[in-house]
Amino acid sequence: MSERISGWMRALAVALVLMLACAAALADSIEVRLNASAKVYSSLTSSARSVRAPKGLEVSLRACAKGWARVVYKGRTGYIRLKYLDRVDPLKAYVARSATVYKDAAMSRTLSTLSTGTLVYVLGVEGSSVRITDRRRSWKGYIQAGMLTSGKPDDAPKGGAMPGQLRATLEGAKASKIEKTIYVAQALLGTPYSDDPNPPRSFDCAGFTAYCYGAAWKDILKGSVKGQGYDDRFARVDGTARLKRGDLVCFNTVEDSDLCDHVGIYLGKGYFLHASSVAKKVIVSQLKSGYYSRVFSWGVRVFS
Repeated sequence: MSERISGWMRALAVALVLMLACAAALADSIEVRLNASAKVYSSLTSSARSVRAPKGLEVSLRACAKGWARVVYKGRTGYIRLKYLDRVDPLKAYVARSATVYKDAAMSRTLSTLSTGTLVYVLGVEGSSVRITDRRRSWKGYIQAGMLTSGKPDDAPKGGAMPGQLRATLEGAKASKIEKTIYVAQALLGTPYSDDPNPPRSFDCAGFTAYCYGAAWKDILKGSVKGQGYDDRFARVDGTARLKRGDLVCFNTVEDSDLCDHVGIYLGKGYFLHASSVAKKVIVSQLKSGYYSRVFSWGVRVFS
């Protein structure tokens, strides 16, 4: 166990996919505490002479490798399994995308799901799992390292590919108003977003939905976000589970009294098309993403 602490920190940063600290900012040791009563060995082997250290004991971590840590307590050196050590000063990190948190390092029991951008604190590692907690340490769980990032990600996802099975066709019986709307919308993927839109060269979110629904039924939607979301000519759909293909989806993306600040066109299977001010273009997004799931308000049944 000859690695210096700076080398260990770089290795840990890779394991967590985090830029936790630069070498120049590192101290000679890291203060950690035992998260459970555990044996501390006199040498780097589980067959060496050992003593049992109590939970909560604070020691200095000097190096680690292959799941073992070299620690110092009151001038004495010992060796302990890395999984028993939590940082006294946890490292701040963010959830890169919606992720499952587990009760154990084996990831066999689910604890909760954290949305994109959630702030967490890294306590340590156990095998390939990262041990995290919240600001108050009211819970402790395990997450995959690849689900964490050192910087807060953009809250609203920037979109992905449109599933082939959700593409519209105008052939035969499928040439309904819903399919005509989606057929027009999917052809506009990648069209620039603009606060001063010029359809069909550029759109804001309400202009995009009005244009696409209008291709199936002229001027069926009002031109403003609020006008579309609160239009009492159409039935409101509460909850994502009741949404149907072709529904208008409404979101509360601004912290004010208005619960409809953004709109899109629901495709089915959790996907929707919209003109995104974050992505700066027309994109496909998922309602199940942490952000859009959190800000979803309701749906509007434009075509029954």
